[in-house]
Amino acid sequence: MLSSRLFLYRRLLTSPTLRLYTSSSRISSNSAPGGIGLERKPRENENLETLQRRLQYQMRKRGILETDLLLSTFASEHLLSLSHEELVDLDSLLSNIDWDIFYWATKKTEAPEVVKRMGVFEKLMEHAAKRGTGIVRMPDLEETK
Repeated sequence: MLSSRLFLYRRLLTSPTLRLYTSSSRISSNSAPGGIGLERKPRENENLETLQRRLQYQMRKRGILETDLLLSTFASEHLLSLSHEELVDLDSLLSNIDWDIFYWATKKTEAPEVVKRMGVFEKLMEHAAKRGTGIVRMPDLEETK
């Protein structure tokens, strides 16, 4: 059982279609804009409203509850006020593994320099710091401010 899990994990990490990067090698010329995360499909003709809606969905449906809650509440409070450059940086940031985003934003692990330089990442860290320990629920889609 363990050997089959190791095989699947090793296969996942070496998959040419997924191109995952480990924390130490995440900065790569083949990765997303900004040099971090998974390789992303370029979206050159995407208008601002489409970009905002896509990011809002991607911030709600990450797969890890902690990251979903952090990013969806951030989107609800800040998404419409972000500049186009910040939205592009956010798109690049979202190309990373959920736990990396969560640990970087909550300062559990140190983020790469390219991530630290993103203005939107500073806002995300401030948002994570002010969340406190209260019960948080995912905002409704209509609640985006």
